[in-house]
Amino acid sequence: MPTVEEIRSVLAEINDPEIHRSIVELNMVRGIALDGSRVTVDLALTIPGCPLKSFFQEVLPAKLKDRFPEILDVRINLGAMTEEERKSLVGGLKQDNVAPLARADSATTVVAIGSGKGGVGKSTMTVNLAAALAKRGHSVGLLDADVWGFSIPRMLGVRENPTVVDERLIIPPEAHGFKMISIGNFVPEDNPVVWRGPMLHKALQQFLSDVHWEEPEYLLIDMPPGTGDISISLSQFAPGTRMVLVTTPQMAAERVAERAGHMANKVGMKVGGVIENMAYAICDSCGERTYPFGSGGGRELADRFGAPLLGQVPLDPPMRDFADNGQPAVVALPDSISARAFGAIIEEFLLYFPAKPKRPRRKALPLIMTPGKAQ
Repeated sequence: MPTVEEIRSVLAEINDPEIHRSIVELNMVRGIALDGSRVTVDLALTIPGCPLKSFFQEVLPAKLKDRFPEILDVRINLGAMTEEERKSLVGGLKQDNVAPLARADSATTVVAIGSGKGGVGKSTMTVNLAAALAKRGHSVGLLDADVWGFSIPRMLGVRENPTVVDERLIIPPEAHGFKMISIGNFVPEDNPVVWRGPMLHKALQQFLSDVHWEEPEYLLIDMPPGTGDISISLSQFAPGTRMVLVTTPQMAAERVAERAGHMANKVGMKVGGVIENMAYAICDSCGERTYPFGSGGGRELADRFGAPLLGQVPLDPPMRDFADNGQPAVVALPDSISARAFGAIIEEFLLYFPAKPKRPRRKALPLIMTPGKAQ
């Protein structure tokens, strides 16, 4: 039979599916007892009623029996951390109480996707960029900063609420290979959010500081229309953020996007690129391109800011239909004209927004020993 320490070493290979750190490092393994061919593991979940109970009850026995065939029976006793222990865990994950994204040596490239106005497909661009980056193997987070007009949960098919371990540690849901957070994860879809500026400021701060992003390579932020509170707050919370402007070809949209670009420059967010949405339509019968909203707006906007035109996305009705049902086009329609357009955009995006080198992980969490438990 294996020793207690050998069993603990195997358990250390299992990560909490939400926090993505070893269950031993997180001090969730409270006791290991051996009785002949039976092993009993005392496990403390981060919160009572944790939705991951079944994961631990299935994965831990399977892992131990696979590694040690002589173990015939594995019993998992599930408990929950106390409030004090949760605070200790949160303190360990946020050792210096500074949001990782706000650190000068942050490994995350933060990109705000803005347009200055609604209706140009900014959210559609954001979810497809995030999904395309994730498909390329990049770690990605998506923050929906459009508090009044949130749409990201529906466009990603996310219906579950985030796991709130502590008021300073929120585990975001995952969809299509990346993490996301939105005010829509906390309120019903048909409920209006009636907030003034200070509340918006606080919400954005919490989404950046208290959500467990784990320093992804990219954090994409779906910006609200306008050039006010959220933009100013973002420049304070995540210095070094750059903006990608989304416009349609027509002059009315391009001029509003230009104002958003000037705002970005004023608050220290450099315009890093432009995407032209609804750039053209392709006839299903003859394949001819038409330009229902004119042409050239994206190129003109990019030239005005000395930024690259990252690409043009056509009008593609199936892209809209799948977005309404929680499927980005690059995932649900990988061979569609819109998905191919996003493929070309990602090539340019990675050229102008290269991923940063990863920071070494900080020191391990402090060990919590619970009196009276078998070790």
